[in-house]
Amino acid sequence: MKRFMISMIGAGWLGLAGITGADEAPAFDPNEQFMLGVRAIQERKFASAAECFERAVKAQPVFPDAYNNWGIALVQMGRQTVALDQQLLLYQQAADKFSKAADQNPKERLTFLLWSEVLVLIGDMPVDGRVRLGCYQGAVDKCKRAAALAPTEWETYNKWGAILSNKLPDFATDDKTRVQLYREAAELFAKAAKNARFSSEVAPLYTNWGSALVRAARLAINPDDKVKMLTDACEKFERAAKMIPGAAASYLMWGNALIERGKLTRMRSDYRDAIDRLNTCISLNPKENAAYYNLARVYAVQGNNVLAKETLKKLATRDPQRVMLIEAARDPDFAGMGKDAEFIELVNPGGTAGFPGTAPRR
Repeated sequence: MKRFMISMIGAGWLGLAGITGADEAPAFDPNEQFMLGVRAIQERKFASAAECFERAVKAQPVFPDAYNNWGIALVQMGRQTVALDQQLLLYQQAADKFSKAADQNPKERLTFLLWSEVLVLIGDMPVDGRVRLGCYQGAVDKCKRAAALAPTEWETYNKWGAILSNKLPDFATDDKTRVQLYREAAELFAKAAKNARFSSEVAPLYTNWGSALVRAARLAINPDDKVKMLTDACEKFERAAKMIPGAAASYLMWGNALIERGKLTRMRSDYRDAIDRLNTCISLNPKENAAYYNLARVYAVQGNNVLAKETLKKLATRDPQRVMLIEAARDPDFAGMGKDAEFIELVNPGGTAGFPGTAPRR
């Protein structure tokens, strides 16, 4: 019999899965209820879909595809819910459905990816720190199990690397541990890039890879290690930019990596190239405020206070909430402008001259 499944991996969260038969005729036909649930998800009627999948598993308790799709429907219901307590409950229920699906069919890679994804969603909720850490660690475990089932699927390594680089570092007790997490994430993005096929898939993976290397470099102790990781990161951003020339984000991160390397090497070419990459980013996306901010940053590091202030003024017209301008008042790269009255008025109106204590950039 033809098999169907709904998948929430990716933007559409729509795909194919399975139907199984039953030996005895139940009150509800499980296959019919499954198909009704599939149709309801396609029509974005997620509550109705959940009810159909619930009836399907009541009629046929061993039905992993129905549990998977029930979990998907619950996740989508959670995404549409405003009340945080109800959203959390729906995500927890979804995790339970993916757990049951994995128990019934432990060889389905998709189940573990779905389970991992909802654990991250729970961890991102306002929950206790220990619960959050447990969710992220659980999500990593599910990615490992998915990778063991399908070692050549790039999406698994990308999701795994994203958790290591974006979630777990906040729980690390020291910078050495954070550097190790970023290095491991970089290795996972490398595996993902090796297995991905199309430029639209590979380019973002190189960007993620480079980003993990930059984060590791900022926290590393050995200057030579820092320079090497930043150089490797620049190479990854360059490859991403060549694959998708119109991706402004690649040029933004490339420019930032060049700034960080220039601060170590003191080579003017790094700063010059950083300015070029950031201007390219702005030409591709004039609304990218971070590009203006970092362009001002490289001018400040060079000691060109005039151009730094001019660029910050441009940012001010695009940052009415002053989010990034306030950051400049704390950024050590602007420390050389701490006594510049015009700079102080720009980033901290009414503030006094001098520069507050700052933490290293992360």
